[in-house]
Amino acid sequence: MPLAAAAVLDRLGRPGDIRLGTPPRGGQPLMSTGIGDLDSALGGGIPRGRVTEVAGRRSSGRTGFACAVAAHATRRGEIVGWVDPADALDPETLFTTGIAPTRVLWVRPRTGHDAPRAAELLLAAGGFGLVVLDLAEAAPHPRIPWPRLARAAERTRSALLVLSTERRAGAYAALGLEITAQRAQWARGAGRPAMLQGIAAALTVARHRLGIPGRALTLRHACA
Repeated sequence: MPLAAAAVLDRLGRPGDIRLGTPPRGGQPLMSTGIGDLDSALGGGIPRGRVTEVAGRRSSGRTGFACAVAAHATRRGEIVGWVDPADALDPETLFTTGIAPTRVLWVRPRTGHDAPRAAELLLAAGGFGLVVLDLAEAAPHPRIPWPRLARAAERTRSALLVLSTERRAGAYAALGLEITAQRAQWARGAGRPAMLQGIAAALTVARHRLGIPGRALTLRHACA
């Protein structure tokens, strides 16, 4: 798996704006989410080389948030690894949310138990600006080796974004976000059925090792 991931990175090209190794002067390197209000609340974005948890119930907007972050990352030339044990990611979402599909390595492990190991291998391969580990719908419920994932992310300065139904990483997460769906947004036209356009969600910064927790804001997503 590490060799395969490295081969994919070589084929895609390792973008020059992915900073590996020693963080620059001035503190923790950050990855912009592309969501202005959230970046302001976080002091610039989610931390590179650290674990960020996004917790919320089904249809709360977890995937929509991850899509927005991944789309912004690929537009900036980053490579994204997405571990999807439940096969929950709709390929059309890659296009509708602006994610560059040629810059995404989509990994679908056989079982939920294999998902954390797949994420660890992607992190260890290096070159991924962002690795998304979607555990929200994973079955069976996997045991997460948080210390190993945190060390792997720190070594290669990849941002690890973990999606789940509840926050479980504890002190291993530098950033913990909680997301709650508020209302659906519908597009209606004369003589046409109403179409789900997106979901407005409330996002709360529940844990922020590098800043002040407790900030809350409203996000609007094109995918749920």
